[in-house]
Amino acid sequence: MSFELVTGIALTLSGLAAGWLTAFASHRLPPLELGPKPRRYLVMPVACAFIGMASAVWAQGQGLPSPWTAVFTALLGWQLLLIAVVDAENFWLPDVVTVPLGITGIIAAIVLPYPLGQGWMMALLSALFGFSALWLLAFLYRKLRGRSGLGGGDPILLGMGAAWVGALDLAIVLLVASLSGLAVVIGLKLAGRNLDMHSKMPFGTYLAIGFAVAWLMV
Repeated sequence: MSFELVTGIALTLSGLAAGWLTAFASHRLPPLELGPKPRRYLVMPVACAFIGMASAVWAQGQGLPSPWTAVFTALLGWQLLLIAVVDAENFWLPDVVTVPLGITGIIAAIVLPYPLGQGWMMALLSALFGFSALWLLAFLYRKLRGRSGLGGGDPILLGMGAAWVGALDLAIVLLVASLSGLAVVIGLKLAGRNLDMHSKMPFGTYLAIGFAVAWLMV
């Protein structure tokens, strides 16, 4: 049995455990009742198992045979799934969900080879830049419009995710996030949903999609 196959099987099985933990966390962290437990505890382990398997396949296809590439890619995917689910269901991103993304991102920046790994200093600077840029944008919007346009967790998420992809790829993240949000709005409109400027949208969910795309484009 090849080493790559062993890595793929291990990450798939690990994904089942990670999915259960993700389902548990997404059900317990927010202060709201999030729907039927049985479906959550089935779908999320399957999704995380798929992420683990796909990470191993992607790493091998990219010519990155180190198992750490697949491991950290799977870890990123599992964390982004949790973030996407929590924000989509609650329009709320607690620090206990977003901050670990930055910690694992800094570790990945140290362990993984370039271009995935950028070194801890660049990861820290990217995190600071990502947080500051979106926080400033939210601050200016609030001053000009008299209301909040972003949740308080969104700048933190952009900063923590920037530790993974680097400051230069944040443009890709924001573009994908914006297009994803626009696609959802158009879909909801076509489905007859009444949306206006005050309707809440889980931007953190779309940022999670953007980070996944930016990472896989390396």
